[in-house]
Amino acid sequence: GLISLSGSFLLDHESDLLNLIKHEGRLAEEKNPLHKVSSLVKADGKIVAQTTDHNLAMKIGKALVHSYKGEHEYKFSKGEKFVEVIWARND
Repeated sequence: GLISLSGSFLLDHESDLLNLIKHEGRLAEEKNPLHKVSSLVKADGKIVAQTTDHNLAMKIGKALVHSYKGEHEYKFSKGEKFVEVIWARND
């Protein structure tokens, strides 16, 4: 799965958002070592995380919305177990 975070909210809350992603990744990895956050990159005012499991990407997306609101979109690949989570908040 892929999670993409953007928006002006990142400027003041980057560490909180990164911690949420890492925390959800650790919880998933404790249950199944194959389910984890495989990369976490900050570039061009965005945060992009990749997961080894589409369900983990969905879980992180839901946790972002629950904790920080914002606008979100889930894009599913037809015929594949892959989801792209796009999250943004500008304020």
